[in-house]
Amino acid sequence: MAIRKRFRAQVIGCLSKITPAFIAAMILLSIGDSKPVYAQAGDLIVAPTRVVLEGRTRSAELVLSNTGSASATYRISLVNMRMTESGSVTQITEPDEGQQFADKLLRYSPRQITLAPGSTQAVRVLLRKPKDLAEGEYRSHIFFRGVPDEGGQSVNQVETTNGIQIRLIPVYGITLPIIVRHGNLDYSASLSDLKVIPATAERPSPSFEFLISREGTSSAFGNFTITHTSGSGEKTIIGEIQRLAVYTPNKSRRVNVTLRVPDGVKLSEGQINLAFRATEGDGGKLIADAEMKLP
Repeated sequence: MAIRKRFRAQVIGCLSKITPAFIAAMILLSIGDSKPVYAQAGDLIVAPTRVVLEGRTRSAELVLSNTGSASATYRISLVNMRMTESGSVTQITEPDEGQQFADKLLRYSPRQITLAPGSTQAVRVLLRKPKDLAEGEYRSHIFFRGVPDEGGQSVNQVETTNGIQIRLIPVYGITLPIIVRHGNLDYSASLSDLKVIPATAERPSPSFEFLISREGTSSAFGNFTITHTSGSGEKTIIGEIQRLAVYTPNKSRRVNVTLRVPDGVKLSEGQINLAFRATEGDGGKLIADAEMKLP
């Protein structure tokens, strides 16, 4: 309990120091499609970006921070999502074959939060596993949705001398996965279909495509590093993706990441190595790798 309180205090302390300049710096430091360790929509920031409940872990906390200049209200709910092969997610009501929802296993509090400018608050998630719960991975997403401050409407009609004026009120929201793992689960992954996509007039930077294939009973999750090796053996990191997932029951995900190629690095020679590693919190071990010769 003391460790959890210290962790919560550290997260709140870090979020209280987040400024627009800090967020801009995080974006500039990112390479390719890298993702920060917090999620942001509008003036709402939430950390961490995912929750995994397994083993003896029965609870977790997500910390919300309002970085705006006005108070904001957020309604909290659980939704169920499907991931496509391209990595996008859409809301569904019925699970796909092999997919198991976690919403009936979870409780959370509070259900709605109003945050003053610059303030933070934690949402606690509790896991309740029935004794007869089947072994497997269960997933739902917690949804933080901004509540418009004008009568709860996202469209505002204002009568003027020229008639009725329609004004759209932006509504922000964040969805984050909550994963419950029960039993002895594992997965393996492989990388294939590596391809360099040349720059075009519409897309001035080259990109890199590959397919990650997943086998096993749990989702794949980790960091990707794309390294160019010249003919003389000089290595240069030209792309990274942080915290990418392939959720169950999906067997594969096709990925495209923009490359940042320094002057002097030629994608017409040498080779490219792609490495998939667990996050530092999961030990950082190598899960899969692949290479392609250039051109």
